[in-house]
Amino acid sequence: MGRRNMKKEKFYAGGFLYNSKIESVLLHKRDTKTKVNANKWAFFGGLNRGEEEPKQTFVREIREELNIEIPLDKIESLCDYFNEELQTHRYVFFIESDLNKSQMRLGEGEGFDWIPFDKVFEYNLTEKTRLDLKTFLQTRK
Repeated sequence: MGRRNMKKEKFYAGGFLYNSKIESVLLHKRDTKTKVNANKWAFFGGLNRGEEEPKQTFVREIREELNIEIPLDKIESLCDYFNEELQTHRYVFFIESDLNKSQMRLGEGEGFDWIPFDKVFEYNLTEKTRLDLKTFLQTRK
């Protein structure tokens, strides 16, 4: 049996920074240029490239979107599941951080901000962001 050139499946990997000291989450406001979830608040993330593993994709996306480096060994998995709407697997991560916004520079999108958990569900979140943040809060109880 010959070996076939298997192309790696596309998947989404993303997530957020979590500041436990101020009980806040860093989220990304998408701009009007995006095809999916324009003007909504969402996680930082995107589709994998080449042979990237999910955590590597998350690290790259954070670098591209916030111009910061996050250590691979500090990333925590929140959940993963198949996203029926986009027909891709979705990997969601978070990393504890107390970085100030001034230490980051937005690379794409309309904006980003630390949002307190007691206010986050008042924001215009994407459906999956809302769902995954509820999962995060349930695991913290």
